[in-house]
Formats: sequence, structure tokens, C-alpha cells
Amino acid sequence: MLRALMVTAVAALTWIWGTTSDPMPLRADMSREALASLGQEYGDLQQWTTAVLTATDTLPAEASERARALAHQLARLMSPLEEDFARTTASLSTAQLELVLPLWERMAFAHAGFAMLEEQVAALGGDPALQPAELHDLAAELSAVLDFAAEIQRMVLEQLTAPPESPIRII
Repeated sequence: MLRALMVTAVAALTWIWGTTSDPMPLRADMSREALASLGQEYGDLQQWTTAVLTATDTLPAEASERARALAHQLARLMSPLEEDFARTTASLSTAQLELVLPLWERMAFAHAGFAMLEEQVAALGGDPALQPAELHDLAAELSAVLDFAAEIQRMVLEQLTAPPESPIRII
């Protein structure tokens, strides 16, 4: 009888602890969404860069005010990239980063290039003697860096979404 009472008491306590304690939820894997969002931002910035390239290609040399406005706008559009890259990096687990480390290192170099180009574009936005050709050259460099970063982003996303290799073959 005592044994039955003990088993019932243990079962009741187990049930109470199981229903009252909130288990710690696992962190949701947001890495794919963050990578996709970063890729979308690259695409959006590439469209702006193409528009700046087209506009500066047709601007006369004395249109420095318009070139400065374009440089200012481009710098403003580039500024969220650093934060978005950091947020995307934080969304990756240690195992995911280890899996894509060589690619992620390349992505980090691309973002260092973004930071340098952003500083240069912002400086051009304040230069009263800015020639449209100067902004055109910087926009061409930015376009190349964006192409590189977008390609690396696609490779990382593919590598993270590829099914794991298995020794079991389905015939």
C-alpha cells in the first residue's frame, strides 16, 4: 500500500512539474531568411547602382549638384548593409558558420569593401567640385563588389539548404 502511494505521489509530482515548468525553447533557425533578405538587399542596391551609373554616364561635367545628390542618396542606401551583414552573421549557428567558413570569409571581405566605398561615396556627396565621372567610377566599383557578394551569398544559401550527404542510396 505504501509503495502504491509513493508511485502515485511521484507520478503526481512529475505531472505537476511537467505542466508548470516552461521548457526553454530552442532558438528558431532564421539563417536562411536572413541570407535571403541580405541577397534581396544586394539586388535592390544593385538596381540603384545601375541607375546611378546610367545617370552619371549622361550627366554633363558641370552637373556637380546632381552628382552630389546621387552620391548622398547612394551612401544613404548603402548604410544599412553593415548592420544587415552583422544580423545575418548572428543568425548563423556555429555549425553553419563552420560549414561555410571559407565563403563567409570572402563575404566579410566584400563587406569591408562596402564600408570603404560607403565612406568614399559619402565624401563625394559633400564635395562641391564633384565631377559625375568620379561618382560613375565609384558606382562601377560598387557594382562589382555587389556582384561578388551576391554570388557568394547564393553559394552560402545553396550550401546551407543542400540535403546532407548520406551513405544510404535510394535506387
